[in-house]
Amino acid sequence: MTDAVVGATVEDHRRRILAGVEPLGRSDTVPLGEALGRVLAADVVATLSVPPFDHAAMDGFAVRAAEVAAPPVELPVAGVVAAGDDAPPLPRGAALRIMTGAPVPPGADLVVPFEWTSGTDPVRVLRTADAGRHVRCEGEDVRAGESALAAGTLLGPAQLGLLTSVGAASVAVRPRVRLAVVSTGAELVEGQVPDSNSPTLLAAGRAAGADAVAYGPAPDDPAGFRAQLTAAVEAADVVVTTGGISAGDHDVVKAALADEDGFWFGPVAMKPGRPQGCGALAAADGRRVPVVTLPGTPIAAYAGFLLYVVPLLHALAGSPWRPVTAPLAAPVPAGDRTVLLPGVLDDDGRIRPLPGHAGHSQRLLAAADALLVVPPTGRLVPAGTPVEVLASVGSPVGSPV
Repeated sequence: MTDAVVGATVEDHRRRILAGVEPLGRSDTVPLGEALGRVLAADVVATLSVPPFDHAAMDGFAVRAAEVAAPPVELPVAGVVAAGDDAPPLPRGAALRIMTGAPVPPGADLVVPFEWTSGTDPVRVLRTADAGRHVRCEGEDVRAGESALAAGTLLGPAQLGLLTSVGAASVAVRPRVRLAVVSTGAELVEGQVPDSNSPTLLAAGRAAGADAVAYGPAPDDPAGFRAQLTAAVEAADVVVTTGGISAGDHDVVKAALADEDGFWFGPVAMKPGRPQGCGALAAADGRRVPVVTLPGTPIAAYAGFLLYVVPLLHALAGSPWRPVTAPLAAPVPAGDRTVLLPGVLDDDGRIRPLPGHAGHSQRLLAAADALLVVPPTGRLVPAGTPVEVLASVGSPVGSPV
């Protein structure tokens, strides 16, 4: 079968959609409690050092290393220092009992663990070490005034913990992408068929970190569709349409946009979801808003969204994205186009296609952990071969970030 019949590859179409896309220029400032999953828009400079002061790394005795250089050595215990205490100076020829996290007393330069001592008063030090052992020094992790995290960092639990420790209460983050979904079809407008595409794609967009709003269903006349599309473009950073891009008499999206500069419509070598399209429209404020046009079949629309729109949302947000792969649990036949199959994960992390009519069954999709992206090799893909998998947040496979 010729390329003209099969169409562009999935990789070609993904590159076409992402070509020239830059992160949105604006930023938001949010409290740390609302920053999980966001991406830093600017470097965060530490206002506090980590640790904020020299402290004991173990329970033991604070001493002068020079005074215990030839163990065993017996020293009187001059007191106890716990976390949160103000540490008194260490008298010469003495030890202070100290707890993990407590400030190291002035004059001390070594913490001898309890296990290296008699644990009594006076304490008999049975083993020693060089000065600085078991002491965490102020700023050894991060010093006040230096960059703690760089712009572009995805904020997870560990990053939020670090930001708290360096004194940040709020951070500048890249904005949530505003996603508009416009489904089309008279059967949806008139209520003959429920519009399942809108809630599916809104949920997938929100799972990818976008603020998502539906602007459909739109009617099958170009003027009515264009009015709803224009409203979506003015309010959104990216617009996704479903339906109306094949070669039928009521393919309203293609009819309304085919003559727009820079729009492309055509076949992509994938199943389901062969008809695809993309372009950009100008908003009144001069922004160029990407528009991705997906097929109307629910499985094809969802597959196209995960393949093409999720990477676009990440690119606009300036957040990292990479394809997720998993090894096949069983051999899968491949043809001359990319095939998307609902699959489930085995206990060993391999993915297995579900039996059934994959292209049209929403029930099968709902039972799946992810969609397998089977490459167009034209031959059997062996078990164990890594393949790209597509899933929203909440799946065991996770979301590519």
